[in-house]
Amino acid sequence: MQTGPGSLLIFLMLGLTGSAGPAHFGFRVLAHRLQLDRRLPFAPGTEDGGLAYSWWLMRWGHAGVADAGLRSLGNIVAVSGWLCLAGALGVLVLILLQ
Repeated sequence: MQTGPGSLLIFLMLGLTGSAGPAHFGFRVLAHRLQLDRRLPFAPGTEDGGLAYSWWLMRWGHAGVADAGLRSLGNIVAVSGWLCLAGALGVLVLILLQ
């Protein structure tokens, strides 16, 4: 079996996506639940906690909310979401290049 540097990079990108993805989605659930429990206002269209909520957190929309817990969880969601996105895009690019 031939393996080269591209295969190693694909493996590393899959690892990045595989670790950051579950963190993003898990902490997103926690942030949404915290926001519901504390009756903090939602941005329009993010009340259901779906992909729009993920995107709102990844764009650091939560930074304006005056709640330290939501800011803490939101920061974890944002960073892990961007890492997951970078890893997934990296895998796609590396597969296309091979």
